[in-house]
Amino acid sequence: MTPMGYSIPFSGTRRDRMKICVIMLARKFGGAERFYVDLTNGLARRGHHVLAISHARSKAAQHLDKLPNVSREAIQVLGPWDPLAPRKILKLVRVFAPDIIQTSLSRAAHLAGPAAQQLKIPLVAHTHDFVDLKYFRHADVFTPTTAAQRDYLLSEGIPIGGVRWIPNFSSLSPVTAIHRRDKVTTIVALGRFVHKKGFDMLLRSFNRLADDNIRLYLAGDGAERQRLMNLAATLNLDNKVHFAGWQDDIRSFLLQGDLFVLPSRYEPFGIAVLEAMACGLPIIATKCHGPVEILDNDSAWLCDADEDALTGALNTAISDPDGRRQRAQAAWTSFRERYAADTVIPRFESLYQSICRRHTLKKDSGASVGA
Repeated sequence: MTPMGYSIPFSGTRRDRMKICVIMLARKFGGAERFYVDLTNGLARRGHHVLAISHARSKAAQHLDKLPNVSREAIQVLGPWDPLAPRKILKLVRVFAPDIIQTSLSRAAHLAGPAAQQLKIPLVAHTHDFVDLKYFRHADVFTPTTAAQRDYLLSEGIPIGGVRWIPNFSSLSPVTAIHRRDKVTTIVALGRFVHKKGFDMLLRSFNRLADDNIRLYLAGDGAERQRLMNLAATLNLDNKVHFAGWQDDIRSFLLQGDLFVLPSRYEPFGIAVLEAMACGLPIIATKCHGPVEILDNDSAWLCDADEDALTGALNTAISDPDGRRQRAQAAWTSFRERYAADTVIPRFESLYQSICRRHTLKKDSGASVGA
């Protein structure tokens, strides 16, 4: 079990194991960083040798498992145009000699691109959002997380062979069964405390609920933490809202809840939703482009990102125990079939193997690797 409460089956040594360099150079810790951690751990547990390169001041490296086939390297990065970072990456990659480089977010793709080009190693870029393509000129293949992101890349002229839609995943082990919750006593939500995540909107909507016995637990941290705490005090919610801080054991935090809410104003994907699905919780989510691809009206209550709509969704979900059970079951099934680690990581493996086969044939021609 990893520090975040995740588990991934260990596949042992594989004949087709690869050397994979995974790079993420952001300092914050959100969904993209969680993907980086889970992919690194997952690939290693499936028998591959992984070099994980991260920002020296990032929290991500702290969550990498201590596995014998994971090499960790941290580098200082001044920004996306840091002239020294590409040299540092080149040195590390040259020594490791990977079969493929997997980057996460724009900065990693931009700064690792020159090393990939010079060493003639295929570079796969996981985009997470609608991206500025000037940072991805050395990417051989894009792996967008949603169909909308895929369509955007194609509309920007990326050839269809250079785009492979693979969603984010969660390595959180799914519960074995859905537990019926006849009454909602605890609502849970988690994420970075920034404006786009909509936690202020959730506090105002929660304040409008008629049931004074329901409690709200918020996990996370960020720039708006104090502002949110002040808002809770202004709304006289001190005894009903608990700020749980940053949670490493996400599973335990979520399982204390009867209902999960994702109140984001903007959400390109929403890994927190996957975690709630794995835990068998009924879900309310705003209609951002990530959640509406993951969920539907059979697996969640989807509402507009405004206070009135969120209040209405909360009241509806709280008053409908059968609806909560049915939606939780549908979301849990969808997670197991589409977003579990042992479903998604093999898609990355298959892509890497395909790219490397084609790269072997094309590396001397100067043609695009594609997928």
